[in-house]
Amino acid sequence: MLFAENSAPAYYFQIKTGKVKLTNFQIENREFIQSIQQKGESVGEIFLFSKHNYPVNAVLMEDCTIFKLERSKLLKLLASDFEIQMKFLNYLAERTYFSYIFLNSLTSEDATHQLLTLLKHLKDSQNKTDRFSYKIPYTRKELAFLTGLRIETVIRTFKKMESENLVKIVRGRVYY
Repeated sequence: MLFAENSAPAYYFQIKTGKVKLTNFQIENREFIQSIQQKGESVGEIFLFSKHNYPVNAVLMEDCTIFKLERSKLLKLLASDFEIQMKFLNYLAERTYFSYIFLNSLTSEDATHQLLTLLKHLKDSQNKTDRFSYKIPYTRKELAFLTGLRIETVIRTFKKMESENLVKIVRGRVYY
């Protein structure tokens, strides 16, 4: 656990290696994954600029190397270099943009739409453009937790999407 829900934000975290999920645990131990951050991404940075405690848990999904910087040092760094400040704001803006797009897709009852929105974001974030060039790095269970769908629904929807030539499944791995 990198940080726990309801704890006070004190550090900026940057992932050097590994994956971290931002998650909430709901009734009946059902998990809802808010997002998954990977190599090169920061975790929970937006909460450093609020008076509120973390609304999520940050849980390591595998062995990770994570840089940790005190909040006060991050603020000094941002204040000292406008270019770094603008890159940081751009990064936050991109993540916020995706959050709005993704949250809107969750209001759809169409599982295909929900999964395609997620897959498009993941592929775009890796600058992949060719058809079926992006190997989805998550399990069907993780995708279910990210979308709020049941695992069986994700499996069934991927089979349907494959028959419609929207994804390709090779040895159990999904390509988009």
